[in-house]
Amino acid sequence: MSTPAEAVDVSVVAEHPTRNRLLAGILALLVLYACAIAAVLVVPLLFATLLSLMLSPAVRLLCSWRVPRALAAALVMLIAMVGVGSLLGSLLGPARAWADQVPISIERIEHALRDLRSPLREATEAGEKFAKLADIDGESQLQRVVQAGPSRMTQMLQSTPGAIGSVVATLVLVFIFLLRGDGLLRKLVELAPALHLKKDIVIATRSAQHELSTYIITIALINGVLGLLLALALWFLGVPDPLLWGGVAGLLNFVPYVGPMLVIGLLTVVGFGQFPTVIPALAVPAAFAVLKTLEELITPQIVGKRLDLDPIVVFLALMLCGWLWGPTGLLLAMPLLTCLRIIAERIPNWSALAKLLGS
Repeated sequence: MSTPAEAVDVSVVAEHPTRNRLLAGILALLVLYACAIAAVLVVPLLFATLLSLMLSPAVRLLCSWRVPRALAAALVMLIAMVGVGSLLGSLLGPARAWADQVPISIERIEHALRDLRSPLREATEAGEKFAKLADIDGESQLQRVVQAGPSRMTQMLQSTPGAIGSVVATLVLVFIFLLRGDGLLRKLVELAPALHLKKDIVIATRSAQHELSTYIITIALINGVLGLLLALALWFLGVPDPLLWGGVAGLLNFVPYVGPMLVIGLLTVVGFGQFPTVIPALAVPAAFAVLKTLEELITPQIVGKRLDLDPIVVFLALMLCGWLWGPTGLLLAMPLLTCLRIIAERIPNWSALAKLLGS
């Protein structure tokens, strides 16, 4: 028979796993809260990490040609910035022209859906009658309150310094990571207590960095090809400025589920703005739907089954990152989730997490 002291020890040991789980859950909630509060610091850091992973192969290539690392990092960043800036500048003019046609598109969509709106007509008329019975003073007070608020231009001017600061911070961090990333890795290796751990850290870090950069570049190329094919299809259908909508589709395709839905909605407006009848107008979003279906079939064959992610986990990651950091979080969700799976596959204790994230 066991003594009372032994029984107490057994109960304490049995309670340890439950207590550890509770502490881990509390720690996870605190980390999420800190990420939401420190979004101004966290988002540029994450973007800089991902961009440095994408650009590091080009920097290594230039360094292999005996180009100084600082000059190589500066050249790669300059080429990337000029390319992105030229692309955005070429799309800005057509985007403004299409913005003027949005009212025409909305009017044509309402005309196409007029038959479907007939059951709601009586409810709309009742709402208008109720609005006429509203208190005039209350309406005037509400109008005064709305007029007293800041205008959209004021809000944009207030948010511009913060956006510029985030962009500058991201670019500086990218340059630092490209310039000193290997030095940071060497410091982490020196902290390892044993020689075999040092080798494991170097091998795991290099392979994870190479695999993640290859994955991000591959996805970027796939989205670029998707945008070009969509631009070609829109040009064939007679839609002006097809490169604009191809670029928008390629960018939004980085966001699973949400991005393609936004593209279909935008292309629906574009179609009704260009064509007065229903069938030619719906052919515009249908072209993207067909290309997106083909892309969903081809991408796993190119990227590899090993990096496939569970759709439920992807959707939860989109919800979490979108809640934490808004639209920027939607762009970061997939790269961060892929990075987490690549790292989990190389840590023995995280094998369960790797299986959970896999499809």
